[in-house]
Amino acid sequence: MEKSEQNVIIKRVKKVDGGAHGGAWKIAFADFALALMAFFLVLWLIESTTNLEKMAIAGYFSDPTNLGAVGDGGTPYVLDLQGRPLNVTNQGLNLSLVRQDEDTLVDTEQEMENPEFVELARLRQQEAMARVQGEIEAEINLNQQFEWFRDSVTFEITEEGLMVQIIDREGRPLFDSGQSRLRPYAMEILWAMGRIFGNVPNKVSVFGHTDSARFSSEDTYSNWELSADRANAARRALVDGGLHPDQIAQIIGMADSVPLDPENPDNAMNRRIVIMVLNAVAQSRVDALSAAGRAATTPSPEILPPSPTVEIF
Repeated sequence: MEKSEQNVIIKRVKKVDGGAHGGAWKIAFADFALALMAFFLVLWLIESTTNLEKMAIAGYFSDPTNLGAVGDGGTPYVLDLQGRPLNVTNQGLNLSLVRQDEDTLVDTEQEMENPEFVELARLRQQEAMARVQGEIEAEINLNQQFEWFRDSVTFEITEEGLMVQIIDREGRPLFDSGQSRLRPYAMEILWAMGRIFGNVPNKVSVFGHTDSARFSSEDTYSNWELSADRANAARRALVDGGLHPDQIAQIIGMADSVPLDPENPDNAMNRRIVIMVLNAVAQSRVDALSAAGRAATTPSPEILPPSPTVEIF
C-alpha cells in the first residue's frame, strides 16, 4: 500500500508590538489631559480674578523682591490682603516698609512714585469701597422696611472714597421741617449704615445740606446752623448704630451752597445728608488740615522784652 503524502503546515508567529493594545498611547493621552486641565484652570483663574489680583501677580513675577518680600508687620500696599484698609498715619501713602533685615530700610517715597504702585493702591482702595457699598445695598435690599427708601440712597466712588447720599424726597423727609430732629425711618437706616461703617477702620465725614428756603429770623438761625445741626444729628445716629466715635473725621454744614438741582434751589432733593467714607489719600489731607489747625491755635511762648541794663560807675 502506497503511503499518501501528508502536507506539513508550519505556523510561524511573528512577534510585533501591541499597537493599539499597547500602553504608549495612554501615556500620551494622560499628558494631553493634564495639559488640557491646566489650560482650563488658567482660563478659570483669568475669569475669576480681579484686575487688582492680576496686577499683583504680574508685579510679583516682574519684581518679586519689592512686591513679594514683606517683613513682619509691613505691607507695600495701602490695604492688606483681606481688603481691610490699614491705619494710615498723617503722612498719607508714605508707609514704612519693614523687611526681614531690620537694618535695611526701603525708601517708600521712591516706591510711591512708581506708577504701578500708585495704580495698585488706587484699585485696592476702590475695591474696598465697592465692598462697603455692596454691604449697604444688600442691607437696604434685604430689609423690607427700607424698600420705599431705596431710591433715596445713592452711591458714588470718588477720588476721596465712597460717597453715600441720603436724599430728602417729597412726602418722605429726613428731618422735621426747619429742625434737626431725624424722622424714625431715617434714623433706622443711619443705624444700619453705622453698623456697617463700624466694621471698617476708615474714617467718615458727614455733610449736611439744605434747600434755599429762608428762615424768618436769619440773624439768629440760618441754613448754615441748620445744616450743621442735621449733620451732627446724623453723626449721633451713626455712632448709635455702631460707628466708633474716633472714626468721625469731620462734621460740616454746607447750607444750600452745593445743591443737587441748581436750577430749582427749593427742590426737596437738595435737602440731604452726605456720608463720605474716606480713603487713605483723603484721610491724609484731613489729618494735615487738623495738624495745621492745631499748630495755628497753639500759643507761642511769650517773649519778654530785654530787661534794661544798669551801668554802675
